[in-house]
Amino acid sequence: MLPAILLSVLAVILALVGLARMPDPDQQQGPGTVIQVVEEREPTLTHEYWVGTRELPVGTVIAEEDLARIAVSVPLADAVTAETNMAGQLLRRNLRQGEVLARTHLEAGNQLARAVPAGYRAFAISIDDVVAAGGLLKPGDLVDVLASFRTGQDAQPTAVILLSSIEVLAVYGQLDGEPVDPENARQQRSSRNSSAVLAVPREDLTRLLVASDNGSLRLAVAGEARFDAGKDGEAAQTAATAKTDVMKLDSLFPKPQRAAPAARPGERVEVIEGSSSRSTYVH
Repeated sequence: MLPAILLSVLAVILALVGLARMPDPDQQQGPGTVIQVVEEREPTLTHEYWVGTRELPVGTVIAEEDLARIAVSVPLADAVTAETNMAGQLLRRNLRQGEVLARTHLEAGNQLARAVPAGYRAFAISIDDVVAAGGLLKPGDLVDVLASFRTGQDAQPTAVILLSSIEVLAVYGQLDGEPVDPENARQQRSSRNSSAVLAVPREDLTRLLVASDNGSLRLAVAGEARFDAGKDGEAAQTAATAKTDVMKLDSLFPKPQRAAPAARPGERVEVIEGSSSRSTYVH
């Protein structure tokens, strides 16, 4: 019994001694220690881009109310910045409401569509080596489109310069600027893709279609001087001027000369002189 009491008293004494030796919490931190408080700040929104305010389908001409500004803290790759004026731009892809406008929304989906100038359409015609200027036609050339008809007005064979200074976009499936693979070019020529794609003004599409379906087309390549003028838009002709370039078959031959009318002999008068008489004509 006595040993247990002694052990209990000893334990209490040791506990008191331990508490007495514990340092003051205020004295644990030595003098000169600096506690730095870092304030977490919100990131600065320094990049502004366009987002759609509504669903915009492909082919929409963008208006100011179709887009709104959005600010973000990090740059967005391929996004169109809010400093870019987008009014009047054509959407090449659908833009959802709240979606960030990217450059891909403004670019055509394939190389041919990107090559078509504004206001023009890509129109394909069948070609062979004769139609395609002896097989030497290349993308980027300027051509005049001629059409011939076996029966035109007045039931005569007729030819017409249908369009002038038309740009060739592709030949045998080859676009301008694409690397040329000789083997692929040979296969294209021998395969079904015997066509040339022309950049045709939209208002002339129906004229070209009617001529293609009812007559024969041929392409005449313009020279360098004509090419430069056409590129500047100075030599481009439309339907109004092309209508005058018409040739009919009978125009190739000289007109037959009319025979001069025979001179009238005049009035016959009989002159009697004595026992003889004679006739004469008075005009």
